[in-house]
Amino acid sequence: MTTLMLKQENYAFVPLSATFVDEYMPAARGEYVKVYIMLVRYMQTGEIGVTTSFLSDTLGLLETDVLKALEYWHQKGLISMKTIDAAGNLSIQLNSQIESKGPAVPSAKTETAQEYSDGMLMEIESMMGRPLSTREMDTFLSFKSEYSFPGEVVMLLVQHCLNRGVSDLRYMEKVAINWHSLGINTVALAQSNIRKHEDKWSNYRKVLTYLGMKEAEIMKPQEDLLDKWFNTYSFSTEMILKACDISFNNLGKGELKYIDAILRSWNEENIKTPEEVDSRKKPPKAKGKPGRKDTSDFTEREYDYSELEKKLLGRE
Repeated sequence: MTTLMLKQENYAFVPLSATFVDEYMPAARGEYVKVYIMLVRYMQTGEIGVTTSFLSDTLGLLETDVLKALEYWHQKGLISMKTIDAAGNLSIQLNSQIESKGPAVPSAKTETAQEYSDGMLMEIESMMGRPLSTREMDTFLSFKSEYSFPGEVVMLLVQHCLNRGVSDLRYMEKVAINWHSLGINTVALAQSNIRKHEDKWSNYRKVLTYLGMKEAEIMKPQEDLLDKWFNTYSFSTEMILKACDISFNNLGKGELKYIDAILRSWNEENIKTPEEVDSRKKPPKAKGKPGRKDTSDFTEREYDYSELEKKLLGRE
């Protein structure tokens, strides 16, 4: 439970500005509006403090919804909120000057767009489990205005990123740019792209997980390596993990450049199965004089590890 210390205001009525009613209230969730009006009311009556628990009981809301509402109005600039002690209690002050965002009375066309956008933003807030910041709202709305994405496509994009464990706004912007470049502007095209991506990355993730990497962390050159290993060389996941094991054994880490060189050499020698790798590593004993080394054997040359490391990493 959090106590809110309220700065008193001497009002004879519950003061709601025309700007709040015209511009802020239509875009806000109903429970957020209830919390704002109740705060104004308690400030008017001279209350010096009220708990989030009391507000939630009075308004029939969850206490977490009350806190979300406070954060929402703080981000919108309608209240000033700051933590005042280690217990997490807050000082709340109503900002009497509310900045107008446009015409005082929106047109019917603007209202329709506002309602549609609000529904989309509310769904995204539900997906993310928290109120959206002003920048996040502006960014998601820009996907519609700049890329002509319907609201459903924007929501699919956000859900797709969240399913991959990524909630970073910059990453979502990159996905939006990529979708736009591919001409993805309908729900059907978005769903098809997501299915293709999941089919492709299901194996990619196995390799990245094995290497201790996350999908969201890799850059385009690293993705290109994965494309080459799986598609150009047509190696199985098992073969790529085999190369990863060699890198771990020899270098103590999964070095992508080193793994790429191993796979390139296997591709050149047409080695396609782990059994073929193992057979090269364990050649039959050479015939001839005792102590003679069969230098023609591929594996002995390939798996002279100190030399391999120098050559494959360009350190000669």
